[in-house]
Amino acid sequence: MKTTQFSLRIQPDLIRKIDEEAEKEYKTRTELIKEALQVFLKEKQEKELLKKVAAELWLRGEIPDTKLKKILTEQDLKDLKFGKRWIEEVIHETGS
Repeated sequence: MKTTQFSLRIQPDLIRKIDEEAEKEYKTRTELIKEALQVFLKEKQEKELLKKVAAELWLRGEIPDTKLKKILTEQDLKDLKFGKRWIEEVIHETGS
């Protein structure tokens, strides 16, 4: 697989911690950082999927607001509620 090299500025203390962890795991600094980024990005993707599933369940009335608040940010929740009201208004207007 083709790779690209780039420069990254990191505080010396953090580099020391990275190097210590890499040595414990018998990896290079680069390998450790790549793996950490892959894990971070995968977890972020999984959280986004969870948010979508939770929003769909809430829209169907299958989970209450209290459960949704544990998964979505306050802004996500406001946006979702606004979207639901907007859709309900459009449906009501077209059905009249």
